[in-house]
Amino acid sequence: MQPIDYHEKIIQYYKDTENAYKDSWDLNNSLAIHYGYWDEAVKSFPESLIRMNEVMMIAAGIKPADKVLDAGCGVGGSSIFLASTLGCRVTGITLSERQVQQATTNAIQKDLTDLVDFKTMNYCATDFPDASFDVVWGCESICYADSKEQFIKEAFRLLKPGGRLVIADGFVTALESNDNPIIRQWLDGWQVNYLETPERFISFMEQAGFQNINYHNISREASHSSRRLYKFYFLASMYLAWKKINFSKPATEMQKKNIRACKFQYKGMKKGLWQYGLITGKKPL
Repeated sequence: MQPIDYHEKIIQYYKDTENAYKDSWDLNNSLAIHYGYWDEAVKSFPESLIRMNEVMMIAAGIKPADKVLDAGCGVGGSSIFLASTLGCRVTGITLSERQVQQATTNAIQKDLTDLVDFKTMNYCATDFPDASFDVVWGCESICYADSKEQFIKEAFRLLKPGGRLVIADGFVTALESNDNPIIRQWLDGWQVNYLETPERFISFMEQAGFQNINYHNISREASHSSRRLYKFYFLASMYLAWKKINFSKPATEMQKKNIRACKFQYKGMKKGLWQYGLITGKKPL
């Protein structure tokens, strides 16, 4: 698949599934399109979504003076969180012009337009100058990269000396798991081309020049969200059946595949075919 076709599928996916995220993930309030992090500090699902941002922020050691690139920013949730929590400057980029408009509106509503801005751009090939950012942040977005290795190279270029990369995302436990029917139906349902293994991802980071690389398997903390999506699969399937009986507007094929993916992501995690990982690295001074 050519990158332009793949990118269009990603853009269309997020447009088609917007209402599903509003229903299942409280998107209008959470501004989050990612798994939550559930630990002793968390008492509710909305808190777990915020907690994932907090954990990433702490792992990357982000400071108020830092300039952050939110690579694959969605509707701006993480960018807005960082700016409102720390007062740091954040630029969010996404392939979707629709998401740029939504993120900008969200920033206006939060009165944060002086700290955040959003652009339509491919994070594997940006037009920012070298050493533009102190932190490159990817929250469940780097899985969509045409080439994860190319993204890592671009992130290294964009970081200032001493800058940090922080990623929270899914990783297959073996590269061939990308061809497993369970994983394939999950990834196809969410329009993801493939997932890397932690080992390969770390190797790419080392080759690019990153140091102090740390990887943590946080599947246990993310499993609450995985189960929530599994439950949503059954509710959404019943809703589609009801719509069919009532001759309502049928769901698109992409919407149907998105719902089925909620089942397969859970089965894949239970079988140990993939894990949820948090990875950080530093560009040498």
